[in-house]
Amino acid sequence: MPPPIYESGRNLFENRSDTIGPLRTVYRAASGMLGKGNCEADVAYGMVDLSSSAYGIGRMVLKPDSWRLFRYVNTDYIRAYRQASVHGFAFDRFMDIQNVKNMYDTCHPSNE
Repeated sequence: MPPPIYESGRNLFENRSDTIGPLRTVYRAASGMLGKGNCEADVAYGMVDLSSSAYGIGRMVLKPDSWRLFRYVNTDYIRAYRQASVHGFAFDRFMDIQNVKNMYDTCHPSNE
């Protein structure tokens, strides 16, 4: 189970919001060895998550109606966002926005 799913799932099941998954723990340990804090580790973790999301939606995938005789050609591929459903694409962007908000909140806690 990927760590963001682990963290989100555990937060939902246990009605909490502070779960730290194993991968985030590794990022924080590496950040500590480099003399940095949890803020920098969480930003790096978030940037990797955002980068993988951008790659996933921008990568080339086969068109649904493509066929090949010997091999696929460039015109048989389209960007993944063109094949994604509107709701799926919107949900993914919403989660990216939440990720950015969480990165900001981690490094800039409010004084409430």
